[in-house]
Amino acid sequence: MIGYRLFVFLSLFLGIESYTTAQQTQLHTNLLNGYDRRIRPGSGASKTDILAGFHLSTLKEFSESEGKIAMVGAISFMWVDTRLSWDPTLYGNDLTSTYLFVKDIWTPKMVNMNPYAAIKAIGADEMLCQINNAGEILLIMPDLFESTCDADVTYYPFDEQKCSLKYYIPGYSSDDVNIVPSDSSFDMSIYEANGLWDIKNTIVSEETKSVKTLVLTVQMTRRTTYYIAGLLLPIVLMNFIQVLVFIIPVESGERVGYCITVLLAIAVFLTMIQDKLPESSEPNVSLLTYKLLVDMFIGCGMILAVVIGLTFYFKAEDKQITGCLRGFTRCCYVGCSKKHSKQTIVTVVPEKNDQEWLPEALTWRDVGKAFDRFCLALFFLSLILNNSIYLIAILSV
Repeated sequence: MIGYRLFVFLSLFLGIESYTTAQQTQLHTNLLNGYDRRIRPGSGASKTDILAGFHLSTLKEFSESEGKIAMVGAISFMWVDTRLSWDPTLYGNDLTSTYLFVKDIWTPKMVNMNPYAAIKAIGADEMLCQINNAGEILLIMPDLFESTCDADVTYYPFDEQKCSLKYYIPGYSSDDVNIVPSDSSFDMSIYEANGLWDIKNTIVSEETKSVKTLVLTVQMTRRTTYYIAGLLLPIVLMNFIQVLVFIIPVESGERVGYCITVLLAIAVFLTMIQDKLPESSEPNVSLLTYKLLVDMFIGCGMILAVVIGLTFYFKAEDKQITGCLRGFTRCCYVGCSKKHSKQTIVTVVPEKNDQEWLPEALTWRDVGKAFDRFCLALFFLSLILNNSIYLIAILSV
């Protein structure tokens, strides 16, 4: 209140000049009288230089399956139109800036070159431009910027994406309009962080072909905490739970059902991932998809091994065991015994004649147990190898 009273006192007694609404109205009338918004600023021989920048507010969406990126922000333009300059002394001596609607003056109508939906110009005619007495114009156009962006999901969910939005002014060639970035990167002062993507770098550049193009590039990496806890760890745990099928007692009758249940769970995860990823083979298919496919093959192999093992357990004892199965069983038993101690070998296999003990005492149940031991080791190593290869491929990024 004290500051306001001081301002009124100085204005009345010291003669401070201030423009009136009538003067501003007259200025607008004088500026737009005879003004043709269809003609760009400058002479025909010179280019219209436009400074352009981008202010990012939020990263609204990035859809890998649809190949779409959407950002909320604003593009700012600055250029000079000498037709809109004036002498401030004619309008209260302090009318140095004013505002005009976009529909009343020439403005750069920028269009997306790679739109996701319908092609349309940025902004609206009811927006305001700030103009100073030298004819310098500032236009800030907020909008939802949507564009196509092909995702590279090779290392999903540890992927990094790079998207470029390209804008040009239809009707003007590179000899007519010159678009110059006001800054080499986005203005991030009003940016609100995205929960899924972390923006690492932004670039504002221009390309010159037949027309001048403003290129807005954003590089981002996926936040992986959710995917590690909700996707990768359950898959790895299911892998090693599945191999426990060879430890389940045969008498329970649950081996085949257990194996199929875990295999179906892996298939569900594979379906979930395929729903999130684009239906394309370029640039590459996700390594996680290949890993899950190998897990599926290993799971199918486990089911086949369980069925074969059950045939050994329930085969009639009067059927003769072939020499190959006898040798296979002896290798499995002796190999496992050596891992514990030499004394176990002495108690299980008589020293006098190793070759004569197994043919006389061996049963089909022993063959089944030996087959289970072999499959447990084989598939456990296969799963370790598959997960290790995927981990090395991811860490090599």
